[in-house]
Amino acid sequence: MADMPFPDAYRKWLSARTTNDHPEVNVRYIAAETLRTYDDYFRALEKFFSEMAIAEIHDGHLRTYQEWRSVNYDRRWGRRAGQNRIRKEIGLLIRIMKAAGSWGEDMHAFQQLPVQLSEMRRALSPEEQARLLQVMAQRDDWLWIFCYTVLALRTSASTCELRGLRLKDIDLEHRTLRIGPEASKNKYRNRTIPLVSEDAIEAVNWLMSRARRMGAVDPEHYLFPFGVGHSHVPKPDPSRPMTKWAISHNWAWIREKAGLPHLRPYDLRHTAITRMAEAGIPIATIMGFAGHVSPKMSEYYTTVSMQAKREAGDVLESVHPSMSLEGTVIGGAA
Repeated sequence: MADMPFPDAYRKWLSARTTNDHPEVNVRYIAAETLRTYDDYFRALEKFFSEMAIAEIHDGHLRTYQEWRSVNYDRRWGRRAGQNRIRKEIGLLIRIMKAAGSWGEDMHAFQQLPVQLSEMRRALSPEEQARLLQVMAQRDDWLWIFCYTVLALRTSASTCELRGLRLKDIDLEHRTLRIGPEASKNKYRNRTIPLVSEDAIEAVNWLMSRARRMGAVDPEHYLFPFGVGHSHVPKPDPSRPMTKWAISHNWAWIREKAGLPHLRPYDLRHTAITRMAEAGIPIATIMGFAGHVSPKMSEYYTTVSMQAKREAGDVLESVHPSMSLEGTVIGGAA
């Protein structure tokens, strides 16, 4: 494997983790979305390492890749790759190198880029949230993105989780939405989310009608069929989910018009969780909606929720009559 070109080594590494043809490897459950993520990282790495054998790659190449990746414009996302993205791509390469036995002592000097904790600053304010939805509602061809956004804000479902929704995952009778293994990032994100607001129900109904017009009639068909957002696709394919890039072109126009140039679709999840935390909802209940989040983000949402509870306590104090212990036995005046 060490002598293989990087693309071949990647495929062999992935095959060893997704089939039972390699008894030396303990095959574990890998979500479909994780596989798609690996392939996404691979496509980025392949542009740089396609001609190199795994054994030829050294720490200098990794440092050069960090620099190259951070300055090259990514057309799919409309921006350059961030530090966290580059860390994950190189992390995949390192795993392959270790599996090939080519991660030696000489590689230990290599350092990954530091983690960028910018996700905490990407939640929309209530005013920004209202402005974004107002812009989306101005054009008929943006209504599907409007409904997508409403669903994200009401459920905390991520971009990949929404893309992975099938018709069978939606139960309008019981007003629930199921995030299953095919759509979730990991097993800790599998969950059933109650659709508690009427606007979420309205958005789901509109999206289901749209999906049916695009040929989605089987329970296995996707709520967001392949071909959504792509004018060059002659006919939608409801047996496949829309791509990660289906929303990106319209999203760029919408966020610029809303005055939110750095907003990502994934930021809707952070916004949804932040709104719940601001409402003082206990973190355990929030996690029932959102599934697993990183310890750092969990700490952040807990802080937001606790602050909201303190503010609610201040309101209660202002509306209740004085209940001071002064003048009581406990207060020492009796």
